[in-house]
Amino acid sequence: MAEAREIDVLIIGGGFSTMPLIRELDASGINWLMVSPMTPIWQQLEAADALDFDLVSSLQSSVYSFELVEMLREQGEDFTDGFPTAREFYAIHQKYAARYADHIHNGRVDSIDNHADHSIVHLESGEQFRAGHVVIATAFRRAMNANLKQIKVDHSYAGKSVAITSTGDSSNLLIAKLVAYGAKVHLVTNGFVILDKMFATFSPFDDGPRFVPLDQLECHNFSEISKWSYRAFIDGGYIHGLIHHRFARLFDRNSLGVRHPKSIRPHKDIRSFFKARAPVENGHIAIKYWPIDVYKLYCEETLEQKISDGYLINDLPFFLEHGHVKLWDKTEAAIDREAMTISEGGETTSFDLIIDGDQEVPAIPEIRMHGDRAGEEFAYKPREQFLGVTSPKLDNIYTIGFTRPFTGGLNNISEMQCLLVHRMISEPEFRVRIRGNIDQRIADYNATYYANRPEKKTDHLVWYGTFTDEVARTLDIRPKRSDTPGIKGLMKYYMFPNNVFRFREKGRYAVEGVDELIDHTAKQYHDYKVLALLVIRYPFFELLALATILLAPGPWWIKIPAAIIHNRLPFTSTLVGKFGLPTRESKAIFNYRKAISFPVLAYPMVAVVVWAAAGMGAAFGFSAALLAYVYAMIHLGTTKGWNRKFFCDMKSKRSPEMVGFFERYRAAFGRLKRES
Repeated sequence: MAEAREIDVLIIGGGFSTMPLIRELDASGINWLMVSPMTPIWQQLEAADALDFDLVSSLQSSVYSFELVEMLREQGEDFTDGFPTAREFYAIHQKYAARYADHIHNGRVDSIDNHADHSIVHLESGEQFRAGHVVIATAFRRAMNANLKQIKVDHSYAGKSVAITSTGDSSNLLIAKLVAYGAKVHLVTNGFVILDKMFATFSPFDDGPRFVPLDQLECHNFSEISKWSYRAFIDGGYIHGLIHHRFARLFDRNSLGVRHPKSIRPHKDIRSFFKARAPVENGHIAIKYWPIDVYKLYCEETLEQKISDGYLINDLPFFLEHGHVKLWDKTEAAIDREAMTISEGGETTSFDLIIDGDQEVPAIPEIRMHGDRAGEEFAYKPREQFLGVTSPKLDNIYTIGFTRPFTGGLNNISEMQCLLVHRMISEPEFRVRIRGNIDQRIADYNATYYANRPEKKTDHLVWYGTFTDEVARTLDIRPKRSDTPGIKGLMKYYMFPNNVFRFREKGRYAVEGVDELIDHTAKQYHDYKVLALLVIRYPFFELLALATILLAPGPWWIKIPAAIIHNRLPFTSTLVGKFGLPTRESKAIFNYRKAISFPVLAYPMVAVVVWAAAGMGAAFGFSAALLAYVYAMIHLGTTKGWNRKFFCDMKSKRSPEMVGFFERYRAAFGRLKRES
């Protein structure tokens, strides 16, 4: 048997996901080596000519802090957030692969023997390494990756029917291509949560729309003021499945769940979403898509170039609304693969091809434990890992990249995990402190982020801004409120999302130039004033509704249950969600929104004056009249098309303008693909 080669840190797999760790290891003078076959999914997609899409997560949550700083220095004031194309993203991977090529050993790991102070890593070639620390970053095994590489969607699919049995971002990419070529898609699903990934905001300060990615509007630290208010604000159209269908028919007929009930994920799967101690529970899946109206604003002027770059319309709600995609209930539908038919409730349809997906499974090599656990094999479970990186069952073995976001970008999480792993490797005292009570740390985290429900296969999916915050607290690099004084500091602390570079401005893991990056980002988004106005508006709407209930004539024992019922049903969040964003730049629309907002913001003071001057009955009359006015005005704005819901605005998707634009898009798409 060949003698084992010794190394301080051995990284298995790795690739782009461990670049922040490698950067810190180099700065600390720690010897490392990466073992990888160097065939990442991005390279495989390139070889299959399948890098024809843009990312579902934004630039600032998909690219590492130090790379963003470099981009800002190169591009200056022209540097903007947005969504990188797959080719642009893979080019960054290639840059770092070339930079560290001398530290990459081509090979594939077969198994690992874990001992108290080292690990023996066995390669399929028979080579062995004796490593003081092992970092596993081997990504996931997924059948859908193979589908993206192997299924070449082209003009031959025009007029065909395709069944798809999984729902996610990758499936939605295939759906976008199939629909563009004129195929009919039958989506067999148990429901889904689907989110607009980009918004177009209008204000008197801008010449035209200002485009804002979804993850820039999550204001994670606002939850410190009130978790209840944060959850209600986030639910302003966020999860259509949480709105009971009877209630939604009355107050939100344009919700996706009302118009397409099979899109609603079963209540038993999502009812715990806001029941965890954390602002948002772990373990949920969300699809991010280009809403057609925002895509039109963003891409229409250079449509063919945008399509060529990889920006595709993947508006699943639009496809449902116009019959390009039909939903089938996975629990009820029967699929006959030999006859190639789907049947449900007396309806049967045939299909020409069926595409299956699967769950994400960590591609971790066999790990054998020694010492007290001799003979045992390690199995990765999210709830048994501390912040996704270290298990109490293993010594000096770390995992990176198996914790993923359901909004935001994976590299937000990977960079924070890399910093945590680096400190555990480079500071034995810190490692001892973490492992000294690691079981309690894991139990505390689980109690906070899982709502006392059984484990499920999606437990590794997290609300990215709370996860990065948890790691920052552990590393003691989280900015305090006192570190950001003044009004701008207030906005920065509560409105700025917890993208990883927010934690790298100062302290142990500071990156030079991040302060300029933060200032540039704040300027791009008007210091998040639009977001702040949305956040501030919510509690005033809520106060108006609750005060109207409590001021109403009648016994208190009726008012209190009524207030509780109001709180349990998302009346106000639905209202705010429908008020949403202005659909275009117009002085009339801005004045309309002021006519709603200003009276509500002034309500507390005016209501007190009315009560003091004319009594409780007059205060109730004033409250009830204002509430009726607000409801009527918001519904008027919705009818007129002045309001755009935050998520899945079905009214805009039915407009003849959008239907016509999609036909122009499809013609341009087909023309480009024929020419290529």
